[in-house]
Amino acid sequence: MTTFLQETTESADRRLKFVLFTLALTVAWNFSSSFLGWGWMTATLITFLILLLNLVYIYRYRDAWLGRILLFSLAAGWTELLADRWLVNVTGTLAYAPGGPFILRSPLYMPFAWTNVLVQLAYLGWWLSNRFRLPLASLLIGLFGAINIPLYEQWAKGANWWVYSNARMIGSTPWYIIGGELLIVFTLPALMRLAQKTPVAWSLALGVAQGLWIWAACALTYALIG
Repeated sequence: MTTFLQETTESADRRLKFVLFTLALTVAWNFSSSFLGWGWMTATLITFLILLLNLVYIYRYRDAWLGRILLFSLAAGWTELLADRWLVNVTGTLAYAPGGPFILRSPLYMPFAWTNVLVQLAYLGWWLSNRFRLPLASLLIGLFGAINIPLYEQWAKGANWWVYSNARMIGSTPWYIIGGELLIVFTLPALMRLAQKTPVAWSLALGVAQGLWIWAACALTYALIG
């Protein structure tokens, strides 16, 4: 079986097209949901649809590399629950709409939503790092994350998923969240390069580290500009 280290151009192109497709589907769904205001059900539906598409793709094409990225992203998404709890309980800037099951202070869909976003951005960051020097790739994907993810924050209010307050804002998004997202995504190319060179179990460990970095990045930017 071909590994991600020995893959064909065809398989690499197919994976890139798939990741871009899930990214476009996520953006389109979240934007549309912002006009509906139907709450947690629409967030849950798109989250588990994208997760299912990832699993089907990985199984269908025996894509070991995307599988590793999914493991990394799952670990990060579940660890991120600690950051959510801090944002809700300590800063008082984040509030989730009621309805549906919760874990700690987050809706059940949230760790899986982070999983999906990180699969997309981690793969694109790794892809960029194979075409540019690592610092430039990190900056490019960090800037993309600072634009892409806050769009979801903006649309979440209209979709009745969550809302921010008690912070310096641009629209419905705090400035510290935008800065935090840049820092969060900036690390992904380097972590993906490390995951590429290490055993599978390291993908989980690196994911936990990324989840803790999500918390640290938000805390840092909140302290500076929150």
